[in-house]
Amino acid sequence: MTTPDDGTSAPDGTTPSAQPPEHTAANPPEGEQRTTDYSYGSYGSYGQDPTRSADGPAGTDQQQASASAGSPAPASPVGAAPGQESPAAPAQGSPSAPGQESPAAAGPQAMPTASPSMSTEQVVATLRGAGLESPLRSLAVGGVAYVGALLTSLVAVLLSAAAMAVGAAGTGEVGDELDSAGIDPEGALSGIAMIVRMPFQLVAMASFGSWGTHAEFEGVALRASVRLLPFVVTLVMVLLAFYGGRFVQRGRSTGLLGIWVSALITGIATALFTVLAALVLAQPVPLDEGFSLRVHAAGFDAFFGSLLLITLAIGLGRMSRRARWAWWPLVADLPAAAKLAVVHALVIGIALGVLGAIGTTIQALADGEQPPVFVLVLLLPLLGGQMIAALTGLPLLSSLTAKANAPDLLGEFLPSSSFTGRATVFDLPWYAWLITILVGIGVLLVVSLPWNHGRRIVPGNIIALVVSWAALPVVYFAGGIVLLVLARVSVSVGVEGGFFGGGEQMSGSVGLAWWTPFLALLAGVIVEVFSRFFAPLLVPVLPRRALSWFRRPLAPADASAGANGPGSPATGVAEGTATGAPTGVPAGAPFGSAALGGGAATKLAAGAATGLAGGAAAGGATTVDMSGSAPGTQERRPLSKKARRRLIAGFAGAGAICVLVVGLVIAYNVIARTVYAPEKSVDAYLSALEDGSASQASELAPANVPTAQQVLLTDEIAGAAAQRPDSHEITATDRQDDGSAQVTARITQDGVTSERTFTVERAGRSAVVFPSWRLGAVEYSTLRLVVDQGTSTILVNDQEVDVSDLDLSPGYVDLPALPGTYTVSLPAASDLVTVTDSEVPVLVEPSGDEDTYASPFYQLSEEGQKEVQKQVNARIDECATSKDAAPEDCPFEAYVYDQVDDSGSWKIEDYPTVTVEKEDGWYFSTGYEDSGSAVYSYKQEPFLDDEKPTDETSDSSITVSGAVTVDDDGKLSVQYSEY
Repeated sequence: MTTPDDGTSAPDGTTPSAQPPEHTAANPPEGEQRTTDYSYGSYGSYGQDPTRSADGPAGTDQQQASASAGSPAPASPVGAAPGQESPAAPAQGSPSAPGQESPAAAGPQAMPTASPSMSTEQVVATLRGAGLESPLRSLAVGGVAYVGALLTSLVAVLLSAAAMAVGAAGTGEVGDELDSAGIDPEGALSGIAMIVRMPFQLVAMASFGSWGTHAEFEGVALRASVRLLPFVVTLVMVLLAFYGGRFVQRGRSTGLLGIWVSALITGIATALFTVLAALVLAQPVPLDEGFSLRVHAAGFDAFFGSLLLITLAIGLGRMSRRARWAWWPLVADLPAAAKLAVVHALVIGIALGVLGAIGTTIQALADGEQPPVFVLVLLLPLLGGQMIAALTGLPLLSSLTAKANAPDLLGEFLPSSSFTGRATVFDLPWYAWLITILVGIGVLLVVSLPWNHGRRIVPGNIIALVVSWAALPVVYFAGGIVLLVLARVSVSVGVEGGFFGGGEQMSGSVGLAWWTPFLALLAGVIVEVFSRFFAPLLVPVLPRRALSWFRRPLAPADASAGANGPGSPATGVAEGTATGAPTGVPAGAPFGSAALGGGAATKLAAGAATGLAGGAAAGGATTVDMSGSAPGTQERRPLSKKARRRLIAGFAGAGAICVLVVGLVIAYNVIARTVYAPEKSVDAYLSALEDGSASQASELAPANVPTAQQVLLTDEIAGAAAQRPDSHEITATDRQDDGSAQVTARITQDGVTSERTFTVERAGRSAVVFPSWRLGAVEYSTLRLVVDQGTSTILVNDQEVDVSDLDLSPGYVDLPALPGTYTVSLPAASDLVTVTDSEVPVLVEPSGDEDTYASPFYQLSEEGQKEVQKQVNARIDECATSKDAAPEDCPFEAYVYDQVDDSGSWKIEDYPTVTVEKEDGWYFSTGYEDSGSAVYSYKQEPFLDDEKPTDETSDSSITVSGAVTVDDDGKLSVQYSEY
């Protein structure tokens, strides 16, 4: 006896040659066996196979026919569903003769074993009897999935290169950056070689691998990685594997064990090839002569990711070809919820993407720039998952979060070693975030309509009730986790050894906030509530075709449903009519009896049958239609006039409420963004600077200096300043995580425009609901005053200012002042001095320029010069009255010998001419040519006693120096230096 190599087997587990000649509806001939294809979200009535009657199972005749033909009854196949009987056994719960036992109840049957003398055909037949099969078909599907992902990666690489060319055409920026880093651009970006290598790396990254390198060079170990999920590549690979699995299972009756063993073998093979291909085709990056990095995405993460994706995709694809278990209607909302979550993400992502593309394109064209939409479209194969995740997460009120951690080594160059920034939908312009919120709410309502349409829930069953309420929140929560994975892009660089010692680590990441799954769970709850309380009002008036695509009716009942072959579950689900209406089940057929065996099936069946409407007492399986339409009918009942009026009134009221809410939101935002905006505080402060109103400016932003130094912050002084700011314009407002705002303004002063950024902080609320803002600490521009210590009064813009309390010991003091040009002077006390004013500009932006200072000073007038000369001459005349040859504290002296006491006298021949100079005060002195002269006449004692004293003279030059001061009363005084 030979066994065909096509892997097919009869429903009862025997080979086609052992089939009895009689073929019934329950036992179709070879080639006519069919399996029912149930799509996710499909519903129908459940219970026993309608081909079986209450009088006896259809399999009984088949068993007898098989016995009469000499074929042994097949053993229970390995890998069958728990409690599954062989196709020849009577269904559990069906009537039988007293004392008669089913084959399954008679005890376990021995599975055929392969003896050493068994032929290859017999071994294959034995494995097939155990539910196994050749994995070649599944391996082919794995190969197709990998090739499809590889081709998609190639397209992604080419389009990404095109995006780079569009974004930086002809600039050479990429090559310049690589060259500046010491990397050879030609070696790193060799076009054809990179195009060949990179797709293999993207396939590994699509399997959750990270693209990076690990190398050692001169005692320094380098680790670097980039983790990014190219979701489009992942999606293509998974879909090809899933539908390939469905194709393989078509027309076959492989059991659970055979399905998952083949899927696991294919997953291992595909994972090995994925990792090896990425490792062999690593991208070389030359750094130095004889040394280059090898960058690849091979690793354990890529291996296990590929293994998981391919195994699950092929296994679930093949499982989707099998008949559903009897308990499927209880949990059918779970796969339907997954389908709805995908639809929700696609609808809101595409809607916001199109609106954003239109808005940015219009703005870019208006600004004369290149629209970014072209680059984003080209990057879709590579970053499509991140875009969809962001566009789905932001309307859920999540935030895009960016984190960066720098090593301690760079701490002295950076303001902080760690950074966390968040951006929410409210960081967009108010009209943009309002549209986003409205679109998000609209999509919540729209997706609730197909979720409600055609929905049927098993009544009176606690499992069905819990699943009906929990399916959407749970699946949406899982979808939020998927969004976290899709949106995340991370970079990590680590070095160890050499100069870096124990190692330094630098990392950065961008993605959605960790609370995104909880917001998605809330969205699932909202959709569920909408579908139960609002959707029933809308579904009856909408075209059936607009909603019927979501929950498609089951296929007609298949005669082979009761004989699914080894390892397949008995269907337990009778297919509905063409319109999806539930069909009845013969009375007395317990729920799930064909699918579950033993006490578990009995308990589940009892729970499912409890409280069923209609034929519940008799065991009939029914469902409750949640869409509001009559069960089992195709035609919709027209609404009555009263119901129609109520519906119209409800729509009108809902529309009015929506218009009112939208109007209130718009009005609130217009008022909050104009009257109560943070920009208003900055605008008021800058207006005060333009008006020279120091009091208003100080009230809005007090100067953080001692009161004694605020002497220039008066309206009289600031208002008299020339060249104050002419105009200003608010250019940007950046909301911060702590609730504050950074407001940037462009200010024009004396024809020069500069930018300055102000911090605005929240200060409670105004008018109950509107935010109140106040300026944070504002750095004032300063005027440096340089005056002599002891100066008590100065004049600023002709206003007298008391500076007696200022500390002038350093020779200067910095005083805060409003922008403008200030004239600083000193009060003139007499005609002996004149004042030299100092004019200094104070700019809007604090410059800290020490060369910009005000230094007014006194200068002696011509009368003052004469007064100094007069006082010097008077001092010389006073000294000339002395009879001493060296008068004390006088600028002249004579050298004499044997002078007769009291015989000398001075005569001033020429007075010195003094010159007064200004240097940290006034100083006078006599130059060499301007010195004066004096003659000292005296009598000298005779050499002999009989001689008379003789008259002698001695000449002396006169030089003087000293300081000149003028007191507050205008009196000039001279202080002489020591002689």
